[in-house]
Amino acid sequence: MTESESGTTRRAYLRRIGVSGALGVIGGLAGCTSSSDGGTTTPTTAVDADATVEVGPDYEYGFEPGTGKPLHVSTGDTVLWVWKSNTHNIIVGSQPDGANWDGTPGGRSDVYDAGYRYHYTFEVPGKYHYWCQPHKAMGMVADIVVEE
Repeated sequence: MTESESGTTRRAYLRRIGVSGALGVIGGLAGCTSSSDGGTTTPTTAVDADATVEVGPDYEYGFEPGTGKPLHVSTGDTVLWVWKSNTHNIIVGSQPDGANWDGTPGGRSDVYDAGYRYHYTFEVPGKYHYWCQPHKAMGMVADIVVEE
């Protein structure tokens, strides 16, 4: 087929396809950024925490402190969790009667990436057991003991 028969050259056609493909990739990557409605944003408000827990430190499946040895805090203390690696959440398995800790927003299906921060103030004394849903089977479970 000649240029006059098709109205375009092979080179022009390939150029258009290349530009379209590049724009598609750029558009697709734009969807990978965090947004306020996507559940992966980092809160910008500062919190005065009494204890800090690293989530997935050094790309390990654990909470530090909390996995293997419980974190001990007092009633009224605020704990700040800081994500050090990707695709983690906090699911509350057990807690004392009267406590209302829900874990991270979104339940079992929403996960958060490195840089995400979450905090909770513990008002009810007792033992709290929690885990990361995607990595529970790998031992990413932890305990907090709240003392009066």
